[in-house]
Formats: sequence, structure tokens, C-alpha cells
Amino acid sequence: MSAPLPATLANSLLFRTNSAHTSDRKSSSPAQLSAHSSPSRSPRRLNTDGQITSSEDLKLKVGKRIVVCCDGTWQDGIGEHRSLYTNILRLTRTIHHEDERFQPPIPQIVFYQSGIGTEKNFYSEYIEGTTGGSLADKVEEAYAFIAHNYNPGDEIFLFGFSRGAYTARMVAMFIGEIGVLDRKDMDNFAKIFICYQKLGKTNKPEETAKLKEELLPWCKPDARGRLRADPDGDTFTIKCIGVFDTVGSLGVPESLTLRSKVRKLFGFKDTVLGEHIERAYQALALHEMRADFNCNKYEQTEKGRLKKQTLKQIGGGYKEHDLSDIALLWMAAQVGDILGLDAEYLAKLPQPVAPWGQQKPHE
Repeated sequence: MSAPLPATLANSLLFRTNSAHTSDRKSSSPAQLSAHSSPSRSPRRLNTDGQITSSEDLKLKVGKRIVVCCDGTWQDGIGEHRSLYTNILRLTRTIHHEDERFQPPIPQIVFYQSGIGTEKNFYSEYIEGTTGGSLADKVEEAYAFIAHNYNPGDEIFLFGFSRGAYTARMVAMFIGEIGVLDRKDMDNFAKIFICYQKLGKTNKPEETAKLKEELLPWCKPDARGRLRADPDGDTFTIKCIGVFDTVGSLGVPESLTLRSKVRKLFGFKDTVLGEHIERAYQALALHEMRADFNCNKYEQTEKGRLKKQTLKQIGGGYKEHDLSDIALLWMAAQVGDILGLDAEYLAKLPQPVAPWGQQKPHE
């Protein structure tokens, strides 16, 4: 059974919701309104137990929740030591199969994507891990999972850490551009994907115009994928995106590429928070000194806090994870009203506080 999570950590890290937009888009979720939601955007009223209270609300009830969790470089879910798990993996294992606060319970389908460089071979671990060489493949894989499981009315959640945060943000951008393709249209996704990749690399006006013309059938307002995701033009396509310290403006360290222009993987910016996203949360590290791992904020951030930590002290992965625990609990507090989380399991994850003066130094 899911239990409500406290939101007392909300002021400790940067947060962002999309309720400040003047859009009239509405939420498809029956979840109770959070402190950061706009009441005018929820088309249904709920009682204190989260139950649907009218036949009209029943028609609007969400079908299921599709949750995609993208981990950071060299991070996977098969490590022997739980203390080294990232916040993405721990959050993945906190999400219930169903949100039993509602009747009938809402199914929650979770996809955990291991990070770049986790294949057990030299090329993956050292070449892809340092250059982000398979980053585009991760974006394609995550989008395909959503497309293969999505039905109109479903809610989409995206979470990510480091380069996985970049993956999540680019998937969100793809959904904003072409909506959610059905299984038959996914036969064309490879062509669409390559067109966007070429669009990100070219600086020739003629080629740019040609590529945009090829993409027009898929990104115009009445394209099938866009109508499938947003049939009435005023529904949030993505319920929530939550990221821990997105690496680099484009996810790939510039010093490890041959030309700066190849760093732009697609023909749109990942820093733009589209109006198709209802909620967005990001935890950022201020003390990350590596130039290729600088904080990459959403441009529309209206209100927030920055935490004085480094990359893994935000996203997890250190043996001493007391600092990253704060970021995890903060994220859980933000989404606890719209996702069914295992509060008992979550309570066991934080590291006990060390005795005074005995805390081991962090890297």
C-alpha cells in the first residue's frame, strides 16, 4: 500500500513545476493536487482517499502509468553493494506495481535503463563510457519502450541521472516534437530519428530545409503521433520529468569529440522545457568542478535551490550516500502524490548519520 510522503525536503534542492505557464492544458491524472500544481489544470475532483467522485471523472481516469528511469554512465542494477546504487535505481525499486490508493488500482509499468558503458566489453566500458558514444541509442530505446506500451490516456514519467538525465530530457523533447507513435508507425521511427540527428549536425540552409520538410508529416499539429498523445490539444503529454544533475548541455564532453558540432545530437535544444510537460524537477550540484559535467539547468526555471554537492553526491553511486539520500528523498516527496511509492522500502534506504566527527570524507 502506498503511503503519502512528506514534502519537507522541497526547499533543500532546486525544483520546477510547469504550472507557471499560461497554457490551458489539463492533467489526465486522478491524483490529488500537489502544492506545485495549478488547480485550473486538473479536470477532476477527488476525495481525501484519492477516489474518483463522479461518472465524468471515471471517463477521464488514467489508464496506466509508464515510468522510464535512465541511469548514469557505468551504472547498472546488478552491483553487489547496495550502497553504490544510484538514486535512479533506488527510485525504480521504490515504485509499486500498482497505485492502490485508487480503485481500481492504477498499473505502474517501470522500465529501468542501465547507463552508458555497462556492457562487459572494452569498447562499451572505456570508449562509450568516456565519450557517450551510445547516447543516441539510449534515447531511441527509451522512446521505443514508451511507444510500444502507450495507450491514449496513459501517463508518462521520465527520470534520469547524469547522461541518463540527458536521455530522459531528449525523450521528452521527441514526444513534444512527434508525440507518441503507435506500433505500426514505429516502423518509420528509425528514419525520423536519423533525420533529427542530421538536423543537429548540419549548418547548411538547404539541407536544413530539406530535413524539416521530411519531418513535417510527423511533427505537424495533426500528425498521428501528436494526436494520439494529445487529441484535444490541451492535455499534458508528460506527467512528470525528474532529473539528477544532467551532464553537459548535450551530454557529451566536448574535449572527447573531434568537432564541437557533432556534440549536437538532434535538431533541438534539450534545455527547453516544453508546455507538454506538466511537472519538472531537477536536482543540481554546485560543487562539480569538471568542465564537462557542469550544471545544465532548464531555461524556464522560475524558482529553485541549488545544492552544494558534486555529481554523485546528487545522483548517488558513492559508498557514503548520506548526501545523495537528501536528493532522493526530495524527489520522492515531489512525486509521491502522483506515483505509488513504497514508503517502507524508501525509509530503509538512507544511510545512518555518522557519530559527531567520524564522518568519512567524500571524494
